[in-house]
Amino acid sequence: MRAEPADRVEASAARHGADVLLITPRFPPECCGVGDYAGRLAEALHRAGESVLVLTQPSPGTRPPGIPVLEHPLRGWRDLASLLRTIAGARPGRVQLEYSSYGWSRWGCAVWVNALLAALRWRGIPVTLALHEFPLRIRQHPLQTGIALLQRLHFSLLALAADDLCTNTPERVRVLRRWLPWRREKIHYRPNSSTIPVDADGEGRREILRARRAASPETFVVATFGSFAAGKNYDAAIEAVGIMRKQLSIQLWLLGNTEAAQPAHLQRLRDAITSRGLESCVFWPGPLPPADLSAHLSAADLFLLPQADGHLTRSSTFMAAAAHGLPVVAVRNSANQLEFEHGRQVWLVPQSTGPEFAAAIAELAAHAGKRSRMGDALRNLYREKFDWNVTVPCDSRRRSPAPAADRPVSEAQTKHLPIKLDGRPETDPQ
Repeated sequence: MRAEPADRVEASAARHGADVLLITPRFPPECCGVGDYAGRLAEALHRAGESVLVLTQPSPGTRPPGIPVLEHPLRGWRDLASLLRTIAGARPGRVQLEYSSYGWSRWGCAVWVNALLAALRWRGIPVTLALHEFPLRIRQHPLQTGIALLQRLHFSLLALAADDLCTNTPERVRVLRRWLPWRREKIHYRPNSSTIPVDADGEGRREILRARRAASPETFVVATFGSFAAGKNYDAAIEAVGIMRKQLSIQLWLLGNTEAAQPAHLQRLRDAITSRGLESCVFWPGPLPPADLSAHLSAADLFLLPQADGHLTRSSTFMAAAAHGLPVVAVRNSANQLEFEHGRQVWLVPQSTGPEFAAAIAELAAHAGKRSRMGDALRNLYREKFDWNVTVPCDSRRRSPAPAADRPVSEAQTKHLPIKLDGRPETDPQ
């Protein structure tokens, strides 16, 4: 569906009266992590029986079919008044803001969004705020202490203005509840889900696709997937494959869209591939249609998540591997991996380095049965706790909050909850 031009947005909005007005700066066909998530979220809410209207920035190209889209600039203060009129004209049952701070501001602190939420609350429009990012950690970024403190104030005011708040790791839930203890029942845990639908024909295309990529039955295919942003440590994946190339026939498939990545960083990754002589065993296709991306995931033997933070429940990349039943190697993070067991659903390494990943690849490449059991267990866990029909309830007012760390957890409370926040040590992200 083509989005409606911005100069007709208010007249069009008055016709809708949707249950949910989903606000996101980017939405397909624009590619980014939160934009892709918002696209699948809109579909999931629609399947759950809610009428959904998406409000996003103008963009060329064709929008996904089935979800009505309004285009409106989201540049800052100059757009606030007209944006509020547009929202009021849409007559939504509630507004849901998918907030990635650096997607709204280069400083990770879009103060005008605080004013937007406060104005919506003053007008009596219920607001659900979904936090995809968190303030900078002062310990990790001591030279940006001022920005980190401003972000913390910014996020706290956002949380105060929202009627409901959800975020994507148990640690973040604990921290927000510590910041705002009187609002703890309004702070919910919503892990990310996969943004790549499993293609029904993907498994059937496995051998054909592998042959096309010159991957014989003996070739061990390691896949990774993402936007190749700096800091995601894809260098370690390349190094690991370079180490393992001396021991077995191996390929590395670098899947994902590079449009949002820095050209200098992409060149650094290409140089790392060339310097190790890996050109013949690295497949880097660039953007692929979702069905082809799903087929490539189904054709891989192992998925490698090189991010050093080890956050699994906020990674749609990890969830895509889980939905496809791939065994996954990731970095250990005890604060946010309580629902996963090493060797059962995932293989965890102590740090994101080439040698650590190479050792994990060697172990799993030698044991096909172990890989198969891990992949099946992870897919079952995904379907039970992380699939869209679990993480997105029909109505935010019926969302089951994550149980508080200092309360006993009942079976009913954990029915739609992937993790029990049961008194584990709370670590401050600052």
